[in-house]
Amino acid sequence: MSTFAQITAVVAALTITAAVTYYLTRRRTAGRYRTAIDAAVRAAHRDDLTGLGNRAGFHAALAAAVTRRRPAAVILINLDGTRTFVGRLGNRALDQLLVLTAGRLRHVASAAGGAVFRMRRAEFAVILEHPGDAAGHAARLVAAVAEPTDLRITRHPITVTVTACAGVAVFTPHEDPDQRRALIRADRAMRAAKRTGRGHTAVFDPVTMRGHGGAPASDAGSGEA
Repeated sequence: MSTFAQITAVVAALTITAAVTYYLTRRRTAGRYRTAIDAAVRAAHRDDLTGLGNRAGFHAALAAAVTRRRPAAVILINLDGTRTFVGRLGNRALDQLLVLTAGRLRHVASAAGGAVFRMRRAEFAVILEHPGDAAGHAARLVAAVAEPTDLRITRHPITVTVTACAGVAVFTPHEDPDQRRALIRADRAMRAAKRTGRGHTAVFDPVTMRGHGGAPASDAGSGEA
Protein backbone atom coordinates (compact mmCIF):
# COMPACT_ATOMS: atom_id res chain seq x y z
CA MET A 1 0.00 0.00 0.00
CA SER A 2 1.30 3.46 -0.92
CA THR A 3 2.00 6.12 1.65
CA PHE A 4 -0.91 8.20 0.33
CA ALA A 5 -3.31 5.25 0.69
CA GLN A 6 -2.04 4.60 4.22
CA ILE A 7 -2.61 8.23 5.16
CA THR A 8 -6.10 8.13 3.64
CA ALA A 9 -6.94 4.97 5.58
CA VAL A 10 -5.70 6.49 8.84
CA VAL A 11 -7.71 9.69 8.25
CA ALA A 12 -10.82 7.66 7.45
CA ALA A 13 -10.37 5.56 10.58
CA LEU A 14 -9.90 8.66 12.71
CA THR A 15 -12.99 10.28 11.15
CA ILE A 16 -15.08 7.19 11.83
CA THR A 17 -13.77 6.96 15.39
CA ALA A 18 -14.57 10.62 16.01
CA ALA A 19 -18.05 10.22 14.56
CA VAL A 20 -18.77 7.14 16.69
CA THR A 21 -17.40 8.86 19.81
CA TYR A 22 -19.51 11.95 19.14
CA TYR A 23 -22.63 9.80 18.59
CA LEU A 24 -22.08 7.80 21.78
CA THR A 25 -21.36 10.96 23.76
CA ARG A 26 -24.55 12.57 22.47
CA ARG A 27 -26.52 9.45 23.39
CA ARG A 28 -25.07 9.40 26.90
CA THR A 29 -25.77 13.12 27.31
CA ALA A 30 -29.33 12.72 26.04
CA GLY A 31 -29.84 9.75 28.36
CA ARG A 32 -28.59 11.73 31.36
CA TYR A 33 -30.81 14.64 30.36
CA ARG A 34 -33.89 12.41 30.10
CA THR A 35 -33.03 10.81 33.44
CA ALA A 36 -32.66 14.22 35.05
CA ILE A 37 -35.98 15.41 33.60
CA ASP A 38 -37.76 12.25 34.78
CA ALA A 39 -36.27 12.64 38.26
CA ALA A 40 -37.36 16.29 38.39
CA VAL A 41 -40.93 15.37 37.38
CA ARG A 42 -41.06 12.64 40.02
CA ALA A 43 -39.73 15.02 42.67
CA ALA A 44 -42.29 17.67 41.69
CA HIS A 45 -45.08 15.12 42.17
CA ARG A 46 -43.82 13.69 45.49
CA ASP A 47 -44.52 14.82 49.04
CA ASP A 48 -41.23 15.29 50.89
CA LEU A 49 -42.50 14.19 54.30
CA THR A 50 -44.42 11.01 53.50
CA GLY A 51 -43.02 9.96 50.13
CA LEU A 52 -46.56 9.82 48.72
CA GLY A 53 -47.64 11.69 45.64
CA ASN A 54 -48.52 15.31 46.34
CA ARG A 55 -51.38 17.45 45.06
CA ALA A 56 -49.69 17.94 41.68
CA GLY A 57 -49.23 14.18 41.44
CA PHE A 58 -52.89 13.67 42.32
CA HIS A 59 -54.08 15.95 39.52
CA ALA A 60 -51.72 14.28 37.05
CA ALA A 61 -53.01 10.82 38.01
CA LEU A 62 -56.62 11.97 37.79
CA ALA A 63 -55.95 13.48 34.35
CA ALA A 64 -54.52 10.15 33.25
CA ALA A 65 -57.68 8.40 34.45
CA VAL A 66 -59.77 10.86 32.43
CA THR A 67 -57.63 10.15 29.37
CA ARG A 68 -58.35 6.42 29.74
CA ARG A 69 -62.05 7.34 29.94
CA ARG A 70 -62.76 4.81 32.65
CA PRO A 71 -64.87 5.35 35.78
CA ALA A 72 -62.84 6.11 38.89
CA ALA A 73 -63.44 7.12 42.48
CA VAL A 74 -61.82 9.82 44.56
CA ILE A 75 -61.69 9.34 48.34
CA LEU A 76 -60.69 12.35 50.41
CA ILE A 77 -59.48 11.57 53.95
CA ASN A 78 -59.05 14.30 56.55
CA LEU A 79 -57.71 13.63 60.04
CA ASP A 80 -59.89 14.84 62.92
CA GLY A 81 -58.74 17.18 65.64
CA THR A 82 -55.24 17.98 64.37
CA ARG A 83 -55.13 21.41 66.04
CA THR A 84 -55.79 19.81 69.40
CA PHE A 85 -53.22 17.12 68.64
CA VAL A 86 -50.52 19.68 67.82
CA GLY A 87 -51.42 21.73 70.88
CA ARG A 88 -50.93 18.66 73.07
CA LEU A 89 -47.96 16.90 71.44
CA GLY A 90 -46.42 19.35 68.96
CA ASN A 91 -45.67 19.50 65.25
CA ARG A 92 -42.95 16.86 65.40
CA ALA A 93 -45.46 14.34 66.73
CA LEU A 94 -47.92 15.23 63.97
CA ASP A 95 -45.25 14.77 61.31
CA GLN A 96 -44.43 11.33 62.69
CA LEU A 97 -48.12 10.45 62.81
CA LEU A 98 -48.59 11.55 59.20
CA VAL A 99 -45.68 9.39 58.02
CA LEU A 100 -47.09 6.31 59.79
CA THR A 101 -50.62 7.07 58.59
CA ALA A 102 -49.39 7.44 55.02
CA GLY A 103 -47.87 3.96 55.19
CA ARG A 104 -51.13 2.45 56.42
CA LEU A 105 -53.18 4.20 53.77
CA ARG A 106 -50.78 3.08 51.06
CA HIS A 107 -51.04 -0.52 52.25
CA VAL A 108 -54.86 -0.51 52.29
CA ALA A 109 -55.21 1.38 49.00
CA SER A 110 -52.69 -0.75 47.11
CA ALA A 111 -54.67 -3.86 48.00
CA ALA A 112 -57.55 -2.34 46.02
CA GLY A 113 -55.33 -1.13 43.18
CA GLY A 114 -55.50 2.47 44.38
CA ALA A 115 -52.94 5.24 44.73
CA VAL A 116 -52.58 7.58 47.74
CA PHE A 117 -51.61 11.25 47.71
CA ARG A 118 -51.04 13.81 50.43
CA MET A 119 -53.10 16.86 49.55
CA ARG A 120 -52.23 19.17 52.46
CA ARG A 121 -51.01 18.91 56.01
CA ALA A 122 -53.48 16.36 57.43
CA GLU A 123 -55.43 15.42 54.33
CA PHE A 124 -54.94 12.55 51.92
CA ALA A 125 -56.64 11.46 48.73
CA VAL A 126 -56.99 8.06 47.11
CA ILE A 127 -57.77 7.38 43.45
CA LEU A 128 -59.45 4.05 42.75
CA GLU A 129 -59.70 2.94 39.14
CA HIS A 130 -62.18 0.21 40.11
CA PRO A 131 -64.82 2.15 42.06
CA GLY A 132 -67.31 -0.68 42.55
CA ASP A 133 -66.90 -0.74 46.35
CA ALA A 134 -65.55 2.76 46.88
CA ALA A 135 -67.58 3.31 50.05
CA GLY A 136 -66.28 0.06 51.51
CA HIS A 137 -62.69 1.01 50.66
CA ALA A 138 -63.19 4.41 52.29
CA ALA A 139 -64.42 2.73 55.47
CA ARG A 140 -61.35 0.48 55.51
CA LEU A 141 -59.05 3.48 55.02
CA VAL A 142 -60.72 5.32 57.91
CA ALA A 143 -60.42 2.20 60.08
CA ALA A 144 -56.70 1.98 59.27
CA VAL A 145 -56.19 5.57 60.42
CA ALA A 146 -57.95 4.82 63.71
CA GLU A 147 -55.60 2.01 64.73
CA PRO A 148 -53.45 2.86 67.79
CA THR A 149 -50.12 4.37 66.80
CA ASP A 150 -46.86 4.42 68.77
CA LEU A 151 -44.98 7.70 68.46
CA ARG A 152 -41.36 8.12 69.56
CA ILE A 153 -41.11 11.79 70.44
CA THR A 154 -39.68 11.26 73.93
CA ARG A 155 -37.53 8.61 75.54
CA HIS A 156 -40.60 6.42 75.99
CA PRO A 157 -43.08 5.66 73.17
CA ILE A 158 -46.47 7.34 73.35
CA THR A 159 -49.52 5.52 72.02
CA VAL A 160 -52.09 7.75 70.35
CA THR A 161 -55.36 7.10 68.58
CA VAL A 162 -56.73 9.51 66.01
CA THR A 163 -59.75 9.37 63.74
CA ALA A 164 -60.47 10.63 60.25
CA CYS A 165 -63.46 11.38 58.06
CA ALA A 166 -63.70 10.44 54.40
CA GLY A 167 -65.69 11.68 51.44
CA VAL A 168 -66.25 9.58 48.34
CA ALA A 169 -67.09 10.73 44.82
CA VAL A 170 -67.33 8.51 41.74
CA PHE A 171 -66.93 10.10 38.33
CA THR A 172 -67.28 8.83 34.78
CA PRO A 173 -65.11 10.74 32.29
CA HIS A 174 -67.38 10.29 29.26
CA GLU A 175 -70.27 11.79 31.25
CA ASP A 176 -68.33 14.57 32.99
CA PRO A 177 -64.77 15.10 31.73
CA ASP A 178 -64.07 17.96 34.18
CA GLN A 179 -61.80 16.17 36.65
CA ARG A 180 -61.89 19.07 39.12
CA ARG A 181 -65.47 18.22 40.00
CA ALA A 182 -64.45 14.82 41.31
CA LEU A 183 -62.29 16.44 43.99
CA ILE A 184 -64.89 19.11 44.75
CA ARG A 185 -67.57 16.46 45.23
CA ALA A 186 -65.32 14.31 47.40
CA ASP A 187 -64.57 17.39 49.48
CA ARG A 188 -68.31 18.11 49.91
CA ALA A 189 -68.88 14.52 51.00
CA MET A 190 -65.97 14.69 53.44
CA ARG A 191 -67.38 17.88 54.98
CA ALA A 192 -70.77 16.18 55.33
CA ALA A 193 -69.04 13.30 57.14
CA LYS A 194 -67.31 15.82 59.46
CA ARG A 195 -70.68 17.30 60.37
CA THR A 196 -71.90 13.84 61.33
CA GLY A 197 -69.00 13.30 63.70
CA ARG A 198 -65.47 11.98 63.92
CA GLY A 199 -64.57 8.78 62.11
CA HIS A 200 -67.44 8.94 59.60
CA THR A 201 -67.61 8.35 55.86
CA ALA A 202 -70.00 9.89 53.34
CA VAL A 203 -70.62 9.36 49.62
CA PHE A 204 -71.39 12.38 47.45
CA ASP A 205 -75.11 12.79 46.89
CA PRO A 206 -76.05 15.30 44.15
CA VAL A 207 -79.41 15.93 45.82
CA THR A 208 -78.27 16.71 49.37
CA MET A 209 -74.81 18.03 48.47
CA ARG A 210 -75.72 20.37 45.62
CA GLY A 211 -73.44 22.80 43.91
CA HIS A 212 -70.12 22.39 42.17
CA GLY A 213 -68.68 25.88 42.48
CA GLY A 214 -65.73 26.92 44.54
CA ALA A 215 -62.44 25.23 45.23
CA PRO A 216 -62.25 22.34 47.67
CA ALA A 217 -60.36 22.78 50.91
CA SER A 218 -57.44 20.77 49.52
CA ASP A 219 -56.82 23.34 46.79
CA ALA A 220 -57.86 26.40 48.75
CA GLY A 221 -55.37 25.62 51.55
CA SER A 222 -57.74 26.21 54.45
CA GLY A 223 -56.84 25.00 57.92
CA GLU A 224 -57.40 21.48 59.23
CA ALA A 225 -60.27 20.57 61.46
